[in-house]
Amino acid sequence: MGVLRFVETIDRTLANMIMSLTLRRYYVIAFLSMFCLSGIAQSLTYTGQVVDSAGDDPLIGAAVTIAGTDIGTVTDVDGSFEIVADPGESLEVTYIGYRTQLLQLGIKTDLLISMEQDEQLIDEVVIIGYGTIKKSDLTGSVATVKNAELQKVPATNALNALQGKVAGLTVSSVGGAPGADPVIRLRGLTTLNSNNPIVVIDGVISDVSAMNAINSTDIESVEVLKDASATAIYGSRGAAGVILVTTNRGAAGENRISISVNQSFESVENPIDVMTGREFATYVNEINPGTYNPDLVPNTDWQSLVYQDFAPLTNASMSVSGGTEKAQYYLGLGYFGQSGLLPKSNLDRLTAKLNSSYKIGKYVKVGFDLSTAVSDQQNPPGVVNTLLRAHPINDPFLADGTTFAEVEGGNPLAAIEFNNSFSKRLRGLGNLYAQVDFTKHLSFKTSLQFDYNNTESKSFTPVFFVAPLQQNDMSALNVGSSINSTIIFENLLSYNREFGRHAFDVVAGYSTQDRENEFLTGSTRNLLREDPEFWYLDAGQDEFEVVNNGSSRSTMLSYLGRINYVLDGKYLATATFRRDGSSNFGRNNRWGNFPSFALGWNVHKEGFYPEDAFVEGLKVRSSWGLTGNERISPLAQYETINSGTNAVFGTGDILYPGATFGSGGNPDLRWEETRQFDIGAEFTMLEGRVLAEFDYYNKQTDDILVNLIPPGTAGLGPFVSLTYNAASVNNSGFEWNVSYRDNVGKWDYAVGFNGSTLRNNVTELGQSIGADSIIIAGDLGNGQQVSRTVVGQPIGFFFGYETDGVFQNPEELAAGPVAFGQTVGDLRFIDQNGDGRINQADRVQIGNSIPRLVYGFNFEVGRGSWSVNADIQGVAGNDIYNGKQAIRFALLNYEDKFNDRWTGEGSTNEHPQASVGGVNFTPSDYFIEDASYIRLRNLTLRYDLTENRLDRYGLNSASIFVRGTNLLTLTRFTGFSPDLGSGNVLDGVIDRGVYPNQRILSVGVDVTL
Repeated sequence: MGVLRFVETIDRTLANMIMSLTLRRYYVIAFLSMFCLSGIAQSLTYTGQVVDSAGDDPLIGAAVTIAGTDIGTVTDVDGSFEIVADPGESLEVTYIGYRTQLLQLGIKTDLLISMEQDEQLIDEVVIIGYGTIKKSDLTGSVATVKNAELQKVPATNALNALQGKVAGLTVSSVGGAPGADPVIRLRGLTTLNSNNPIVVIDGVISDVSAMNAINSTDIESVEVLKDASATAIYGSRGAAGVILVTTNRGAAGENRISISVNQSFESVENPIDVMTGREFATYVNEINPGTYNPDLVPNTDWQSLVYQDFAPLTNASMSVSGGTEKAQYYLGLGYFGQSGLLPKSNLDRLTAKLNSSYKIGKYVKVGFDLSTAVSDQQNPPGVVNTLLRAHPINDPFLADGTTFAEVEGGNPLAAIEFNNSFSKRLRGLGNLYAQVDFTKHLSFKTSLQFDYNNTESKSFTPVFFVAPLQQNDMSALNVGSSINSTIIFENLLSYNREFGRHAFDVVAGYSTQDRENEFLTGSTRNLLREDPEFWYLDAGQDEFEVVNNGSSRSTMLSYLGRINYVLDGKYLATATFRRDGSSNFGRNNRWGNFPSFALGWNVHKEGFYPEDAFVEGLKVRSSWGLTGNERISPLAQYETINSGTNAVFGTGDILYPGATFGSGGNPDLRWEETRQFDIGAEFTMLEGRVLAEFDYYNKQTDDILVNLIPPGTAGLGPFVSLTYNAASVNNSGFEWNVSYRDNVGKWDYAVGFNGSTLRNNVTELGQSIGADSIIIAGDLGNGQQVSRTVVGQPIGFFFGYETDGVFQNPEELAAGPVAFGQTVGDLRFIDQNGDGRINQADRVQIGNSIPRLVYGFNFEVGRGSWSVNADIQGVAGNDIYNGKQAIRFALLNYEDKFNDRWTGEGSTNEHPQASVGGVNFTPSDYFIEDASYIRLRNLTLRYDLTENRLDRYGLNSASIFVRGTNLLTLTRFTGFSPDLGSGNVLDGVIDRGVYPNQRILSVGVDVTL
C-alpha cells in the first residue's frame, strides 16, 4: 500500500503542475466530460473473458487494467476477469505474443475480448549478413540485443554494454581510461593474431573502434553472429565472429523528436590498498634496521590526492526522424563528455548520425547513411604504478605548499603537472547505395562504403626539475598523424519468393575492398617558448629532429552467395559460399574458399507433435562451416631491408648512409582456416512465457599465421623470426540462454540467465616445419617473461615456479631444495623434477587467463509506471598475473597484503619476509590471483509517465531514471577491476598497472515528442 500511495502522490503532483499551466483547457474538458457522462457516472462492475481469436481458447494470466492507471487484474484459468470501472474509461488488455487491445467501456458489463496473435512478436525478424530472416526460419546461432540494453552503460563504445548479455561473448577492458576500446572475444581465442570480431555498421565492415563514432541512442539493435552458418557470408573476416549494428531509421508518416540527457558521476570502483606511512617505515626497518621512526613519519595517500571522486560524465543526444512514403530520414546528434578519474584524462566527443532514403519512381530507391564523430582527448601520463609505489612517507610539496617535493618512486602530482599530451580524432563511416526492385521478388543493390579514421597527436614536455630522477633539462615536442581508410564496393542480387510449400531466399554478389594506412611522426627539442602557440616542429632550436613516415596497403576481392530454403515451415536449410582473394598472400595462395551448410527442423509443426505438450515450440538445428583470417602485415610475404643504418668505414670520420637486412619473408603464406561445428535447440514453454536456447560448438583453426624462429638451415640468424602457417587451436564449449516473463497480479516481471563454457587448447605449433615450438611472451618490463604458448595448453598460459609456503627455520632451509640466494623467510619453490635443485627446469604452468565460465543474469520487475531492472554478470576459472607488484626496481611501496609477511617462525606460511627484490619476486604462483568475479553491472529505477499525463504534455513517451553501474563486485582479485583483457593473446592477462575502472551513478531523462 505504501508503494501505491507513493505512485498516486507522484501522479497527483504531475497533474497539478500540468493543470496550473493549462487551467482553461482543463475546465472545458472537465465540463464536457461531466455533460456527456452525467447519466452514467456511477462505477460499474464489468465481467468478461479473454480468448484467442483463432480458436476461442481462453488466455490465462492476461493483464486487464484501466488505461492510464495502476488499477487492474489478471484472467483466471477460464480467461475470466472482473473489474470495477467508470463508463467512458478504457480497458487495456495485454498478453505475451498478442496485440494489445484497448476497449472503451459503456453500459454493457458482460464483455468478450478476442486477442489476435502478434506475428511480429511470435516470428521476430532477425538481421543477418546481407539480409534478414524470420526467427523461425533461422538455422544459425544469432543473438540480438535491443537499444534499451545498450544505453544502460555510459561509455563511448556501446559494445561495452554487451557484457553479460550474450552467451559466448566476453567483454573486458584494458583499463578504464576515457575512450578505451573494449576487448571482445566470441567463443574463445580463434587465432594467435587479432581475435576481435568484425563490426558491420549499417553494412560498412569495420572494427570495434568504429563504435566510437556512434552514440548508443542512435542504435536500434545489435546482432551477434556466432556459428559458421551465420558468419561464413563474411568469409575471411568471420572467423572471430561478426557483430552487426543496425541504427535507427525514419518511418513514413511518423515525425518524431527524441531527447535523452543523463548526468553521471564516477569514482574508482575498487581502490588498491597499499601500506600507510607507518606500515612502510616498519617494513623498511626490517630490511635496514633504524632507518625510520614509524611514529614520526608522514602518511601520504597518493591515490586520494590524485584520483577524482564524483568526476562528471555527461551524455546528451537528440534525434529527429520522419518522412513520407517516398522519403524517410533520421538525424541524430550527440555529445559525450567525460572528465576521467585522473586529471588531464578528459574526453569530449561530438557525434552525428544521418540515415536517409528516397524512392525514385516505382522501382528505384537510393540512400545515404553516415556516422561521424569528432573527439578531443587529453592523455594522462602513466602514473598508476607511480601512485601505488611512491613512498607514503614523502610529502607531495615543499614547505611553501606549491613547489613539488622529491618523492622516492616519483612524484605523481608533478608527473601530471608537466604532462601535456593531446589527441584529436575524426572518424567517419558512410554507405551510399541504390536499390532497384525489378519485381516484387527480385532486387539489385549496389553500394559504395567508406571508413575513414584520422588521428592527430601532440605531446609537449617543458623544462622542469623535481629530483635527479624526475627532471627534464630541455623542452621536447612530439607530433604524429595517422590516416586509415577503407573503401568497399559491393553489388548484391537478391531473390525472395514462396512457391506453395517452398520458400526461397537467395543472395549473390561480389565485393572489393581497398585498405590503406599512412603515418607521419616528428620530434624536436629546445623550443623557442613553452607557450602552446609554439608547439610546432619549426619552433625547435636543437639540431635533434626525427621524422618518420610510412604506409601500407592491402586489397581484397570477394564473391559471395547464400540460399535459405524452407519446406512447409518445418524443414530448413542454408548453404553459404564465399571466395576471397587477398593481397596479403603470394600469388600461389591468394584465394580462399569458405563454405557453410546448416539444417533446421521445427519439430512442433509436425502433425505427430502433441498439442498439449509441455514444450510448445521446439526447433533443432545444426551447422558446419569454414571461415578464414588474413590479419597480418602486408609485408609478411616479403623480405625487408631497413634503411637509415649509417656507419663509418675506413680510417676517416665520414658517416656513410647504409641499409641492412630487416626481416625474412615467406612467399608461401596462405589463409588461416577455422572449421566450426554447432548443434543447437530452441524451446518455448508455458504459453510463450519461457524461452530457452542451447548450443554446443567446436571450433578448430588450422594454418594459423604465427611468427616463429626458423630452423638453422634457413640461414637467417638466431634472432630473426618468420611468419609461418604453423599452428592449430581448438575451442569448444556449451552455451545457454533462458528467459521467463510473467505477471503476478499487477506486477510484471522477467528474468533471464545466459552463460557459456570454454575449453581452449593449442594442438600444433611449429612441429611440421621444424621451427621452435614454443612462444615466450608476457614481458613485465624487467627482463622477466611470464607467459608461454605450447602444444597441449591454452594460449598464453602463465609459466613459473609453484610455491609451497615459506621457509620457517634453518632446518627447513637446510633440508632444501633451495634456489640460489634463498634464506629463512623466503618462499619455498617446489622441486618438480625431483633432482634436488631449484632451477628453470622446475617451472610449470601456474595459471590461465582464459575464463572457463562466463555468465549473465538479468531481472526486471514493474508495476504501472514504475520499474526496476538489474543486470548481474561474472566469470569463473581464470587468473591474472599481478605484474605491478612483481616488478621491483628499488625499495618502493607495497600492497597491504605484505603487512601479513613472515616475521618469524610460525608467523605465516603465505607471505615472505620483507625484502627489496630478489628471489621472492621471481615469476611464481605467488603473483597469480584468482580473477573470478560476480558483479552488479547495472541497477536502474525508472518512472514512465502514464498515458493520460503524456496526452496532456503532448508527448509520445517520457521517463526519468536513476542508475548505478558497477555498484558491487565480489572477487578475490586485489587490483582495480578483475575484468581485465589483453590485446595480445600471447601475453595472457597481466596487470601491469592500468587506469582504474569506474563505479558510476547516473540520473537521466528520456523524452519523445
